[in-house]
Amino acid sequence: MGVVRGRLAPSYPAGLGAFGVYLRGYHGALAEWMGAAARRRLPLADRYALLHWHNQVYPREVLGLVDMVALENGELGPLLSPGTLRGLEDECVTDVKAQTRAALLRVLQEDGEHWGSTEDWSSNLAQDVCELLEEHTERAPRISQEFGERMAHCCLGGLAEFLQSFQQRVERFHENPGVRELPPDTYISRTISLVNCGPPLRALAERLARVGPPESEPAREAAASALDRVIRLCHRILTDLLFQELQPHFSKLMRRKWLSSSEALDGIVGTLGAKALALRRMQDEPYQALVAELHRRALVEYVRPLFRGRLRCGSARTRSRVAGRLREDAAQLERLFRRLESQASWLDAVVPRLAEVLRLEDTPSIQMEVGVLVRDYPDIRSRLMRTTFRPLRASCRRCIRLFIHESHKYLLCADSVLRCCRRCRCRAPWRSFLRLDGMQPDA
Repeated sequence: MGVVRGRLAPSYPAGLGAFGVYLRGYHGALAEWMGAAARRRLPLADRYALLHWHNQVYPREVLGLVDMVALENGELGPLLSPGTLRGLEDECVTDVKAQTRAALLRVLQEDGEHWGSTEDWSSNLAQDVCELLEEHTERAPRISQEFGERMAHCCLGGLAEFLQSFQQRVERFHENPGVRELPPDTYISRTISLVNCGPPLRALAERLARVGPPESEPAREAAASALDRVIRLCHRILTDLLFQELQPHFSKLMRRKWLSSSEALDGIVGTLGAKALALRRMQDEPYQALVAELHRRALVEYVRPLFRGRLRCGSARTRSRVAGRLREDAAQLERLFRRLESQASWLDAVVPRLAEVLRLEDTPSIQMEVGVLVRDYPDIRSRLMRTTFRPLRASCRRCIRLFIHESHKYLLCADSVLRCCRRCRCRAPWRSFLRLDGMQPDA
């Protein structure tokens, strides 16, 4: 058309509109050829090329260079009808759905065959999945925005289906008794590799949901749910393995030897610090969640023997020694989890607060500290109550001990305490405590 406009059209009188005649003839012949091509069953790559040439290349590189006067009043018309274009897009979406589903399952099968092996191996599952889907989700928007949205919705549905299969395969892997025969380091490495698939696949699902239409949200939620289950399972496996190794050290806590020796806690800190190097190969998001769970679990296991009354604290001197030891251990645990980059720093206050309760002697102060503790840490309140009043059995009257034990119920249990106090006719200092701001029953 450039040759026609530059060399041939000037040879004709201007009134004849020679260039427009050539342009209409060229456009008509091209429309006829493309219509015939669209009616054939073209391979997916050829349909992509046809749609891209129709929507982008021809308007930009052919019509964009010609005399726009010839295009007035819709003289040329479309190369392909809207119905034909829609049919080509539908065929593309159908083929992409079928091809990617088969390819994703094949990738999962090939990757899963290596999970139970002892050989050195690095998983590329997430990368392969992203490449398979991004080939289509990046190509379709270059044809048209609407087609890009449809393709994103199609690929997101395929991704959600794949992730459900991935979740089921991960569950079967961990349930298989044969995996316990793997060397512990290999099993941990495989589990970390499975966790590391989560962030890139989650990011892909979020990106596809943003590009796709509003009806993509259920597929995004299904994809996120499957990944959440995989990560929770793998975190539980890793946590259980680690705490099985730590259990001999935790069993030494809250005993007489523990008051004068740091051997037990040194073992806990040393083991956690050594395993942190392997765990750090995990990507940031799941690593932070795992370390927060390790932080919580470590403190639960640490205070568990105290809750169970393993160490009796009948005298003020013993309680003072225990409180001092608790503060020292709390500082060491805080340094450990700061080094592990735990973001659950609010957990660091649990042990020092327990030490403060043990150090106190007067009942109102104990009641106040217990009340604050059950407000801040409601998930351990019943055990905490038993721990708090256990050292006071010899010195407190029954009504005060009952109040401390039941203080986590706040006003809901006030009647029980009142009846007890009436029977023993004492003046327990709990009435003003019940009226403190913020100490309301749980909703």
